Amino acid sequence: MMPESQLAIASTTVSTADQADQMAANVVASGLAACAQIDGPIRSHYRWDGQAEAATEWRLTFKTTGPRLAELADLVHQLHPYELPQWIVVSAAEASAGYARWVAESVRGGPEPA
Repeated sequence: MMPESQLAIASTTVSTADQADQMAANVVASGLAACAQIDGPIRSHYRWDGQAEAATEWRLTFKTTGPRLAELADLVHQLHPYELPQWIVVSAAEASAGYARWVAESVRGGPEPA
């Protein structure tokens, strides 16, 4: 295992499977994420404009590196259909060395400096 990797996991949700597929394809093609995974449908309950709401959504999870996060966030927000999209990022506490290396090599710019 590789402690304190620069591996970052970012997620958002959209309202249709087609939106999720299009966003995932665009993000991976851009070189800002090594992969994008789609889960769904999921059921979300939330407050919006003072009202309790519920919706069916699809969750996208992106694997990238810390140095690529700002560009990834910008692209996701440009592509996103929501007025206020969910954007949550966590840093991986550990990752296998091979997987972390693959992510770093897969994002635009290749491996991150040591």
